[in-house]
Amino acid sequence: MPTTRKFSELSRSARRDPGRAERINSAKTRALGEHASYRLAELRRALGVTQSELAELIGRSQSAVSQIETGEIGLSLEVLRAIVAQLGGDLEVSAVFEDRRVKIEA
Repeated sequence: MPTTRKFSELSRSARRDPGRAERINSAKTRALGEHASYRLAELRRALGVTQSELAELIGRSQSAVSQIETGEIGLSLEVLRAIVAQLGGDLEVSAVFEDRRVKIEA
């Protein structure tokens, strides 16, 4: 009969192996980046802005906007700030800890 283990135990075990820990962190970072990129694309479409229009507003190519939205290229804070501003918003950055959240003025 197979034994069961709690996820927290599996996670701790995996993170003890440096190679596995690096792969886990890399996958997590990639997934979070893809999620953020997808959300930006979703917002752009909801506002009725084309990739070409956004590209012109932020001084990038349409191809670069497409690559950002699909997660093919990384999204720097500078580019994210430009995109959000051109879509009519303000970007707020916070560092989140177990016991507090600190707004970062960047």
